[in-house]
Amino acid sequence: MVSEIRTQRVRDPVHGLITFNKTEPVDQVAWALLDSREFQRLRRIKQLGVSEFVYPSATHTRFAHCIGVFHTARKLIEIIRKEIEPVGEEFDQRRAETALIAALLHDLGHGPFSHTFEGVQKARGAKKRHEQWTAEIIRNPKGEIRPLLEAFWPDGTFCEAVAHLLEVEDPDDIYHAVVSSSFDADRLDYLRRDRLMTGTGAGAIDFDLLMEHLRVRSIDLEAAESDDDPDEQVHVATFCLDAKALPAAEQFLLARYTLHEQVYFHKTTRCIEHLIAKVLGKVADCSTKPGCTKATGLQKDHPLLRFFGKDGETVDNYLELDDVLVLSAFESMQTADNKEIAELARRLRERDLYKTLDLRSFGFDEGRQQRAARKIDADFKTHTVAGTVSKDEGAAIGIYTQIGGDDERAHKKLHILDEATGPTEISKVSKVVGALAPKAQFTRYYFESESDRDQAKRRKKETT
Repeated sequence: MVSEIRTQRVRDPVHGLITFNKTEPVDQVAWALLDSREFQRLRRIKQLGVSEFVYPSATHTRFAHCIGVFHTARKLIEIIRKEIEPVGEEFDQRRAETALIAALLHDLGHGPFSHTFEGVQKARGAKKRHEQWTAEIIRNPKGEIRPLLEAFWPDGTFCEAVAHLLEVEDPDDIYHAVVSSSFDADRLDYLRRDRLMTGTGAGAIDFDLLMEHLRVRSIDLEAAESDDDPDEQVHVATFCLDAKALPAAEQFLLARYTLHEQVYFHKTTRCIEHLIAKVLGKVADCSTKPGCTKATGLQKDHPLLRFFGKDGETVDNYLELDDVLVLSAFESMQTADNKEIAELARRLRERDLYKTLDLRSFGFDEGRQQRAARKIDADFKTHTVAGTVSKDEGAAIGIYTQIGGDDERAHKKLHILDEATGPTEISKVSKVVGALAPKAQFTRYYFESESDRDQAKRRKKETT
């Protein structure tokens, strides 16, 4: 007897009841994808990495986030359905289905601690970003995702369509904007979810009003973004906001700015990310050398050693990695013959962190901060070489700052509909946003020794 397909439901703290309608084929394939081993892995990867060390309730996962992104993407698709005529196009059901499933699967390629692990790989010379891993996981012929996608369209091309949408950098159409734009489903979910789960009072957005005033219009892409003739003007449809929504649009960008400043770039979070990157980098260095098990404290078949080993960067090995695996590995690493690995693992297990010095403690004057940095760099040059002092200049924040880096492409900027000029980038019509457009640099030092940190702090008097 064949069981009846019924509407499935998920309770979510941000969106309330999320339903997967039994009469909607795309909802049903989405529901099936949730049970795939690749998607279930996202239960073991936290949305905010190590932010729970600072905000204890920030333990939400990329699994929950992706479901929320899918739910939000459905709302954006309905706006496209209503707003597509002004750009001279017709609604494309197949592209809409592609965007919905791409939204659901967009985070499949994140490694343990997400952007921290990506940074470790980049330092090792492996430049494959999580978007590329996502596309590879979707296309994997041995995986559980690909068969579900290939069966969705009769011609079997759905899998490739989803993978392509996720890995392409320049947008093809408005459906790409659902997954990657200034106002995509990802941002609309994580801004609300991360604020809720961290408990921070800042960073609220007026979601309902923003959605009510969302429009679809064509904008011009910069010539440098096109592989075609640089003199040819390239147009693409994207999301824009009515002028009436300008205050809400300002708050939307301010919310992102605030969350970066208070949560994503929190000095303690950055310090812990630094320690994790440091210990994983040392494990990676040891993995290709004889005696790697004794050096790292890990069993020879440990997924970390397999992945970091020679020819180990395969999809199967990558899918074995998650936050839980790495956190549990720290216990074994405490027995490592490599004293640095053992000590770093101990520190992370016991939250015995390096001591942080933020240059803003010297005041907000940039000249004063730079003088302090020069003195600290000179005083602790040998410590920096030895690895007991580290300088972090990787946190730069502007109004369009993204986790993991800045993206200044035109389609990643927020546009307001101006009656005279059409879609206009928001910093040109908002003094508030314009003031935050220049990037602000956060420079921190991490000291293994508290006495060294205190010595550096005493430089305050010399910078006045």
